[in-house]
Amino acid sequence: MRIIVSGGGTGGHISPVLAVIGELQKKDSSVEVLYIGSSEGLESKIIPQTGIKFVEIHSGKFRRYHKNKILNIIDPTTIYKNFVDLIKFSRGYFEAKEIISEYDPDVVFCKGGYVSFPVGLAASSLKYPLVIHESDSIMGMANKALAKRADKVCVSYPLKNFTDVPKDKLVYSGNPVRGDIFEGDRGKAVEEFSLVRTLPTLLIIGGSQGSLVINQVVSEALRSLLKRYQIIHVSGERDYDWLSFQAGKLPEDVKANYHLYNFLSGSLKHAYKVSDLVISRAGNNVISELAVLGKPTILIPLQSSANDHQVSNAKILSRMGAAMLVKQDSLTAQSLERKINYLFDNKEELDGLARKISELSAPEASKIVADIINEEGNKFIQETSYEENENKSEEK
Repeated sequence: MRIIVSGGGTGGHISPVLAVIGELQKKDSSVEVLYIGSSEGLESKIIPQTGIKFVEIHSGKFRRYHKNKILNIIDPTTIYKNFVDLIKFSRGYFEAKEIISEYDPDVVFCKGGYVSFPVGLAASSLKYPLVIHESDSIMGMANKALAKRADKVCVSYPLKNFTDVPKDKLVYSGNPVRGDIFEGDRGKAVEEFSLVRTLPTLLIIGGSQGSLVINQVVSEALRSLLKRYQIIHVSGERDYDWLSFQAGKLPEDVKANYHLYNFLSGSLKHAYKVSDLVISRAGNNVISELAVLGKPTILIPLQSSANDHQVSNAKILSRMGAAMLVKQDSLTAQSLERKINYLFDNKEELDGLARKISELSAPEASKIVADIINEEGNKFIQETSYEENENKSEEK
């Protein structure tokens, strides 16, 4: 089977695609996969390293800094950039159309992100089967447009959240997570991060880009927190240098309890395993990983995320008692420390968060999405073979 996949911009779109590709290859080692991405997205750095065939197209995103649709269109700070990106999108659409025609896939899978929109649109216009996946509780702009043209729409939240999509297209799959996330080892974590076994461990992560807001608040709270906890802090590239400078000024008696990293890839599974509490943004990728691992979590959603999807994600978990929600506009060093201390002083609350978030776990998500892709691809192969046989019969 020949499959085209697309999705990118951030790790939140790429990681689930790689999880699905892994499942597809597990089912059929002869499957051929072509990844279409953007030269400007993170996928252009990650995918070529995996050995998966990768091609680039132009792509553009629509910047939305207002809740009002008209303001988004006429905003003078974005109107020129949006116009330029509209040209890039148009170019990308025709590039995708040419690539798809030449590759002649049996099915196309789009994960979301601005690069997947021209790919999905081109696949639909060429009459190839299209499967899409939405990670968040509110559908992104690209997927919202593609859902009307897709054959199947896989989602990570209960179907009641997607009333705009025909029920016969919807499939609840959960969000695919990387298989290696389950391979975390506490012993390796203690060794790799130089941890003290008797101290509670906090893991602080701000998404693939890092979070300035979270990093600033954590920096202010460090001296106090490190008297009671040890911290693994994944800051992102942008804030790493100034946080390193601040860490150098910590008192000697607590300095060894702070472990700062700009990025964790292969070692993240060990950091997850050893953590007693995770403080994170509310992107669905990280939520899905925390759910399958049953990790108690404080969520600080990004308020400027598209469609406020992080706020929506966090509210759903908070209502279920599956995570503690802290709004960014009320976040301070003191309030964060109070909430952390409260959870560790009330172990039943900490255990309750772990238990409830585990109920959202979808460890079979990659398999479900891969099965849907295979099903649509096989259906297309059978239909194509039937049409070819019919044409041959007519010619005779």
